[in-house]
Parts: sequence; C-alpha cells; structure tokens
Amino acid sequence: MTPEALTIRLIVAAAIALTAFGAVAAWVSGNAIKRLAGLVAAMAGAMVAAAALGAPDALLGGAVAIVFATVAAGVALAVRLQEAYGAIEAPELDQADRQDEASERAP
Repeated sequence: MTPEALTIRLIVAAAIALTAFGAVAAWVSGNAIKRLAGLVAAMAGAMVAAAALGAPDALLGGAVAIVFATVAAGVALAVRLQEAYGAIEAPELDQADRQDEASERAP
C-alpha cells in the first residue's frame, strides 16, 4: 500500500469517526445548542470524508451551503426556544409543555 492510499484511508476513518461522534452527540444531548453542535460536527465529518474520496468541488460547495443554512435555522430555533420558554434544555421544555397542556385542559 502506498503512503498516499494509507493517508486517504486514515483521513476517511477519522471523518467517519467524527460523523459518528457528532451524530451521537446530537442524538443524546438535552441542550438545543449542543444538539446543533453535534449536527455540525457530523456534517463536517461527512464533508471531510467526501473530500478525501474525491468529491467534486460543486458537491462540497453545496454541502457547505447546507451546513450554513442548518446552522442559521438551528440558531434561530434556539433563540426562539429561549424567548418562548426561557430555556433550551429538553427536560425544561417538556415540563413547560406539560404545564401548558394541563392549564388548557382545566375548565
């Protein structure tokens, strides 16, 4: 195996690990900002893997635009959650929703 092929394999392996760790962080985190950071890490790992495997520049440019749009929407959602609920932690949001539903049911 040539050194170039070994380097590409190592980069792809690291990118896959970054994607997996980012996806797990986005999945298990209770904080909206941490979920967004995990999602961005997963997307960055996927882009690095695609670049290492020789993806065209147009695909990588599109991926960057998608990541930027996702971050913008995620930050806007986190700001809106903070304004509406006063928190960005999932348990606190769930508790606030349960309280609102209970008050709506009461006659």
